[in-house]
Amino acid sequence: MSQVNIDGVNIWYDIHGDGEEHLLQIGGAGFAHENFGFVTHLMTPHFNVIEMDLRGYGNSDRPEQHYDMDLWADDLKAILDDAGIKKTHVHGTSMGGMVSLAFAGRHPEYIDRLVLDCPMAKSDYMARAHWDIWAALAQAQGMGGRGLAQEIATKCLSREFLDTPAGDETVGVIQGVLERNCSVPVFTGACAAMRDMDLRPYAAKVTAPTLVMVGSEDCLTPIDAGPDGAGARWIHENIKGSEFYIVEGSGHTNLMEQPELSADVVIRWFKGESVGNA
Repeated sequence: MSQVNIDGVNIWYDIHGDGEEHLLQIGGAGFAHENFGFVTHLMTPHFNVIEMDLRGYGNSDRPEQHYDMDLWADDLKAILDDAGIKKTHVHGTSMGGMVSLAFAGRHPEYIDRLVLDCPMAKSDYMARAHWDIWAALAQAQGMGGRGLAQEIATKCLSREFLDTPAGDETVGVIQGVLERNCSVPVFTGACAAMRDMDLRPYAAKVTAPTLVMVGSEDCLTPIDAGPDGAGARWIHENIKGSEFYIVEGSGHTNLMEQPELSADVVIRWFKGESVGNA
């Protein structure tokens, strides 16, 4: 395990796996590297996986400061420079997908192939309301609050999944993950970053072969945003040559609901196959 210090802030990363090509994984708001807990073991036989925690999360320092996608994207560059990695595949999910889009626009020379999993480029009214509600619940209950975990679960998981025996158990899992990996000031800062972002200009700057993935039941970062936003389909249509994959039956957290299928699609994409289904 390693750390890179950026202006006094330590950013954690770890590199492991059996593949020759590198794969950088970027998790979502509050979940840190644990966001890939269902799929990392499926990736390591194929890639040298770079697990990391964004500034503010997990094993990285958690300064109380302004957060936005550009800041996190530049931190990714610093990690790769510290590790001596010139080129890597990149897989970002949820807010990590948004950070990955900013990274691909700001530092395209570092990316071999790119997966943007359940991303948005700009939040519409509904998404902005989600982020504000999440922030308010975190401030009222703390990161381990059951209400916050329920709110996140009902926006991130499909109704079908939540009605299985694993549904209520997953709410408890989310509570623990959030409490371990995030503080209230950082989480509210991330919610504000997602609410206020406009990453649309970066789409035209992406040069890496790109796959945009999204669950068919994703109501948080949907296939199609409202007129004031830019959802997964908009990103696909505005990144030249990108492919689009819809994970049928899955909500926002396809890596949790359908980990084997999601991992298979991602692995095949990074190995150079065409995988689009939409």
